Amino acid sequence: MRTNRFAVLVAGLLAAAGVQVVATPAEAIPGRVRVVATSANNNAAFKQVNPVCPSGTRVVGGGGWAFDNDANKVRLIRLEPLSSTQSSYFVQAEAEIGFTGNWWLEGYAICATTPAGHQIVQATSTAASSTFVSKFVDCPTGKKLLGTGATILSGNHEVGLQRIGADSGLTRSLVTAREDATGFAGNWTLTAYGVCANPVAGANLKTFQTSGSVANSSCTSGSVHTVGGGGPFFDAGPVFLMKLFPSSNGSSIGSAMSGTPSHGITEVNAICAP
Repeated sequence: MRTNRFAVLVAGLLAAAGVQVVATPAEAIPGRVRVVATSANNNAAFKQVNPVCPSGTRVVGGGGWAFDNDANKVRLIRLEPLSSTQSSYFVQAEAEIGFTGNWWLEGYAICATTPAGHQIVQATSTAASSTFVSKFVDCPTGKKLLGTGATILSGNHEVGLQRIGADSGLTRSLVTAREDATGFAGNWTLTAYGVCANPVAGANLKTFQTSGSVANSSCTSGSVHTVGGGGPFFDAGPVFLMKLFPSSNGSSIGSAMSGTPSHGITEVNAICAP
């Protein structure tokens, strides 16, 4: 009781001195909102969308969804929290060579009032013609992940993302990509991104695995900051990410691939925070 009386006394003295007393917000990261951008529904071979955060907020994560009416012929190639502006999440997808069906692309930016220590980091693989590539990037010492991302450059409709994810300690973003079943003779690169900030109390990684090509789960507490998942951290065979979806209310998540990974399991994960 003494502590409460002391707090009331301090507040009264501050108020008398003309100092405004502001209650601490319930959210550890306030002002969160999901912004959506959607492409046209047609048979274009390449599509991109760029959901932009509202003024006064910064991107903390995101996701994307390439939907081709279950033909499983399109793939995500870019899910990037833009470091140049720090306020949008760039999403790109491509159709495999020869596919002429209609499809659409949706991108999701998770935005929030700028978290303390907000910083976007990245690391890029050496350009090569490799069947499978993995890449990681670490947050600076003392910071933790809020979001992840990945970009393939120069894949020429023959390379797709297989996985985006975070480690259990929320310090490392690790991503993978692969050439399709016919291979690709050209050189390409894979970039891993991490949205980092000062540690947030209660932030955690929620992970769920299931057999097949689709996985869904939800944060047990807090809201989704970014969606990850897909295949394993090793080569999953010629199947690719098509969906990393954060729900509109910020609580549930979903992932889908163009086929079942070689080991039979698809994963979905989310960085959840109060």
